[in-house]
Amino acid sequence: MNYHWKNIFKESAGILALMAFIGIAGGHVLGAIEEDLLLYPILLFLVPILNGVGGNLGAVLGARLSSGLHAGYLDASYDDREVIENLMITLLMGGMVFIGLAVGVSLSSLALPLGLDFIQLLAIILGAGVITTVSITFITVFTTLYSYNKNMDPDNVVIPIVTTACDFIGIVSLVFMIWLVII
Repeated sequence: MNYHWKNIFKESAGILALMAFIGIAGGHVLGAIEEDLLLYPILLFLVPILNGVGGNLGAVLGARLSSGLHAGYLDASYDDREVIENLMITLLMGGMVFIGLAVGVSLSSLALPLGLDFIQLLAIILGAGVITTVSITFITVFTTLYSYNKNMDPDNVVIPIVTTACDFIGIVSLVFMIWLVII
């Protein structure tokens, strides 16, 4: 792989432009449920957490896979044992974080008037967390292996795709869970 700035620009520019449009689409989805979010302000609290945790999980996984591919201890294959183990540990970490978050925030609903009861908050947070974590984990593995197999440097494409995809998926999964549980 060539680390010249022209190659980095060539591999990144189009993806960054596309990701800007996806980010705008996520904002429109969020705007569409603005009234529901204003009725239940605790749900506003969840947007940056979903996006942040999911994006961090994807970024760490992408960096691990990319480093492993560059160092030669990973095969660019979906059935590579190390790839699968990294995928599984990322899912486990995401599950642990979102279970803790869901229980913590839901318990606060017992003491504070949040407008939603314990079960509703638990379902919304767990559901959105699971959807976000599973989606971003598989997007990260696919993007990393695909870009590497196409002779692109995953370091140039994975993080912009993963973080933007996570922003969009986090918002959509939250909207879906709100619709499923509340509406």
